[in-house]
Amino acid sequence: MTILFQTISTGIAGYLCMIMGIMFTWPSSTVRLFSSTNTTLNRPMTETEVALLGSLPSISALISIPCVSYIIETIGKKYCCMMFSVLQVINWVIITVSYNVEAILTAIFLSGLCNGILMVLPIYVSEICQDSIRGRMTSGAMVFCKIGMLVSYLMGGYLKYDVMNYVCLSMTVLGVVLISFLKESPMHLMRKGHENEAAQAIAFYRGTSTNSKLVKEELQVLRRVLNPDLGDTTPEEEKLRSDLKENSKVSWWQFLKKSRSTRKALIVILLLNTTVIFQAVNDLRFHLYWYKLRDPGYPNSAALGPALGDSNFHVHIQLD
Repeated sequence: MTILFQTISTGIAGYLCMIMGIMFTWPSSTVRLFSSTNTTLNRPMTETEVALLGSLPSISALISIPCVSYIIETIGKKYCCMMFSVLQVINWVIITVSYNVEAILTAIFLSGLCNGILMVLPIYVSEICQDSIRGRMTSGAMVFCKIGMLVSYLMGGYLKYDVMNYVCLSMTVLGVVLISFLKESPMHLMRKGHENEAAQAIAFYRGTSTNSKLVKEELQVLRRVLNPDLGDTTPEEEKLRSDLKENSKVSWWQFLKKSRSTRKALIVILLLNTTVIFQAVNDLRFHLYWYKLRDPGYPNSAALGPALGDSNFHVHIQLD
């Protein structure tokens, strides 16, 4: 039962990633329709507007992603995911009910703001899962984003424009409902000083009672993680340092200077994310479809390739 609850919770997080993946590739499925004379919109898109259709999500992501760290520390991982999920619902409502070019571009811009959820979900999953399955659960949830891209291509090929929009709207509403059943990350609750709520969250994800030995042990682990002065000490050394202040308030810079493991993790993540960014897979995926639009002889398999061959780094770092 312990792993079952965590697997179900990770599946819900993966479902939210899948919805985001569908939105990533939705412009690729509609670009031909939007630029044709038989478009469902009020007028055909110009070349500039088609270019914006592919680039606006990346532009708006530059706004939302830097704000994610502040948001998750303020309202928590769960409610941050809910906020981005509700924003996705608003995005699909605009696409579903409006046939105006400007409205579609506005919705695409809003979809880029939702990119922040892909930063939050791996952290959320890693904090609710136990050590033995944390790496698999974190990377598994992110794989759903690529599955969503493939699902989007399939729906774009077999469903009508309006039908696809209603299906995607229904999926996003379901995502908001599912995430509401989960509990907040125990790490965030402990950081805010809500130890009782943190114990309840651990008990929920471990399928046990709040008074169990497992819950008490994990609470103690969280206390050590949140105290940078205990970051590199053993439990035996911790007992000898009884004069140490519990969970003292320190700035993020002070925490980084005191915690050697945090510095190591930061360096590894920065290097890997820099490598991922230089793949430029999102731009490549959209522009392959744009070439297909302008050249009917361009092979379909070339446009589908990036969805099947997309490579990303999903790393679980555990530095003691």
